[in-house]
Amino acid sequence: MIEGTDDLTGVEMVQLTDSIGDTYHPYFTKTLIDAENQYILLASNRSGAMQLYTMRFADGQMVQLTDETDIYPFSSVLDAQHHIVYYFAGRVLKSVRLDTLEAEALMEIPPGFKPSDLSIDNAGQYLAFSYVEVIEVCTQTSKIYSEMREKYFRRPTSIVIRYDLTKKSSLVLWGDQQWISHVNISPTDPNVVLFCHEGPWLQVHRMWTARVDHDKVYPLIDQKVNLERIGHEFFTASGRVGAQYSYRDQVGEEFYKHGDIFVNTDGSDERRYYYPYTRPSHVQMNYAENLGIGDRAPIRKDMKDHGNFLALLKYEGESVEVGLLCAHGTSWKSQMSHPHPIFTRDDKYVIFSSERNGRTNVYKARVDWDKTIKSDKS
Repeated sequence: MIEGTDDLTGVEMVQLTDSIGDTYHPYFTKTLIDAENQYILLASNRSGAMQLYTMRFADGQMVQLTDETDIYPFSSVLDAQHHIVYYFAGRVLKSVRLDTLEAEALMEIPPGFKPSDLSIDNAGQYLAFSYVEVIEVCTQTSKIYSEMREKYFRRPTSIVIRYDLTKKSSLVLWGDQQWISHVNISPTDPNVVLFCHEGPWLQVHRMWTARVDHDKVYPLIDQKVNLERIGHEFFTASGRVGAQYSYRDQVGEEFYKHGDIFVNTDGSDERRYYYPYTRPSHVQMNYAENLGIGDRAPIRKDMKDHGNFLALLKYEGESVEVGLLCAHGTSWKSQMSHPHPIFTRDDKYVIFSSERNGRTNVYKARVDWDKTIKSDKS
């Protein structure tokens, strides 16, 4: 581990991984840190192929969990109570116990389909995910998301699954001729599953809920298509849903109003908080639900380099106070190098990924509101 401080704020920063290959954490809306705050689930290609690992916070010790081909690292998730990792290897849903490293195949999705990211409830009883039809596209380039519009308009068939880990059985919750992804099961109520219609944010209804007790789905937010864009939805620790959004008055105009939305899964108690300028990205909330973190920090109106920094966020009244916490310095060129910051379970640090030193590594920064550089509208 390499310790230091941020050049701008003096916030304590530690490079947790060792630059052997590329190492990053799976998707930021998933459970990745154990209940005792001792270790985190990571993915790394240090062995030559992308595999799953745990890393202990105390000393950086990493343990390799898998040795397989065709693993989907971003889809992996941790049962924080029972210390079991769930992941997809090709079309097969698998588990690996962290005490014995014993792996087990649980189910297989049909040929011609690809799994999305896994999600697990706090009790470790249920998983939720989708599988999506594999379709050929002609617009994909080396640029990230280049094929998104084409795939959205192709309307691939998608199925949403809740998997019972006790009974080892699957239940189909929903299916549609839509590209369905970002499936999240409620941490506190496993009868509720959140998912999105993937595609350009301003053209899709992103926040949908499915319930086990009926065969209907409901949009959580009455989104105005082409005027509002909503995304990066997530569950808070208490089971509320959070998401980022932007608004404009007419098609063709710039989006000028930016904020975060929080709402209960039944649509009640919706609250919107507005940023002074544009919004950060990949926002997540701490376990105490009194601070947020994002991987852009627009603290001035014409700030050109806000994408280089992490933002610490305070929600008050109808606004968000933004504090620049530290530099993450990533290039944003690949999904694995996106910072995707998350809080440790004690809320003392944020964990993020970055390729600031050439290789993608995992870092932590101490949460210190007093040291942040505040927005000039604070």
